[in-house]
Amino acid sequence: MKKIVFTLTLIMMMAFSGLCFASDGSDLNKEQKIAETFMGVFTKEQAPEYAVVSKDFSDNLKKSVSERTYKKLPAEVKEKFGNVKDVNFRAFEKFEQEDRVTYLATFDKQPVAAIIFVFDKNQKLVNYVFTPIQQASK
Repeated sequence: MKKIVFTLTLIMMMAFSGLCFASDGSDLNKEQKIAETFMGVFTKEQAPEYAVVSKDFSDNLKKSVSERTYKKLPAEVKEKFGNVKDVNFRAFEKFEQEDRVTYLATFDKQPVAAIIFVFDKNQKLVNYVFTPIQQASK
C-alpha cells in the first residue's frame, strides 16, 4: 500500500512540475509562428502579403520596414545569399526585456546563415537580422 501511495505521489509531482517548467512554451510557439510567416518572404514562391506579416511588427519596425521595403526583401536576400535550400529552428532565448528566436539556413551562395528574430515582451517583432556564418577552415 505504501508503495502505491508513494508511486502515485511521485507521478503527480512529476506531472505538476512538468507543467511549471513549460511556461515558455506558448511564447515560443507564437514567436516561432510569426518568424516562420516572415520567412515565407524568401522560402515560398509567393511571399505573404505585407498586411499579414506586419500585424506582428512593433511600431518602430513598421516605420523602418514599409510595404515598399518589404517587397524588395526577397530580391535582396536572393542577391546576397542566393536561393534558400533549408531552414531549421536552432534556439529560443528568453531575456528580461526581449526574446530571440534563431534559425539556421543554408543558401546557394552562403553555406550557413543565422536568421535571428527579436521580440519584445508583447510578442511583437522588434528586429530581424540575417548573419552569414563563416565555417572554420581545417
